[in-house]
Amino acid sequence: MRVSQRAAELRDLVVIGLSHLVRANPQSGFKQCLPLAYDADPQKRMIFAHVFARVLGQGTKFDRPGNSVSAIRQTRLREVRIIIYAFSLSLK
Repeated sequence: MRVSQRAAELRDLVVIGLSHLVRANPQSGFKQCLPLAYDADPQKRMIFAHVFARVLGQGTKFDRPGNSVSAIRQTRLREVRIIIYAFSLSLK
């Protein structure tokens, strides 16, 4: 497998992963992805453009803060973070 082909596959996987992140939690996902839009590296900016176009093309709707579905997702995400943190402390 050539390096350019492998790089293209890796880029596609990054785009897919970030797209899933943004679709799962648009507010948090875009906070994580937005710095890519302003990065000095043109490839990172291209990845952000692909993620943004893919998410918008799939009809993602952005909820207002305080929406019950968004609040539930944020609560669940917070719970998972707490569990992971507690687990990591127990390993030390």
